[in-house]
Amino acid sequence: MRKEDCFYLGKIAKKFSFKGEVLAYLDTDEPELYENLESVFVECNKHLVPFFIESSSLHKNDFLRIRFEDIDTEEKADTLLGNDLYLPLKMLPKLSGNKFYFHEVIGFEIEDKRLGIVGKIQSVMTLLLNLYSKF
Repeated sequence: MRKEDCFYLGKIAKKFSFKGEVLAYLDTDEPELYENLESVFVECNKHLVPFFIESSSLHKNDFLRIRFEDIDTEEKADTLLGNDLYLPLKMLPKLSGNKFYFHEVIGFEIEDKRLGIVGKIQSVMTLLLNLYSKF
């Protein structure tokens, strides 16, 4: 799976148990949509690697407690800490009205009322403030 075909779901933030469970911060307004996933892609060394999920549950609203298949020790969980989570774009919930996802505006032209077209959108950057103060 290519990163361009996926969306950023969140980040593996910390270990939860000595049996390899982890807590992942979910970058979404609706974390409950992702509570029963079968698998996710974990970015490891700039490659997306599929990881299958044995069980998961919401933890303190923005976190997902995950037990991955074959990750059954603290040491194995340590190797995943800080890694980003991705899902295929087709799994994004449909939006209604004039709402849009950031990736959908890449390539749009930017027009200033006075100057005219000044460029194209190449990327959208968001600032995550106090991410780690939540846990």
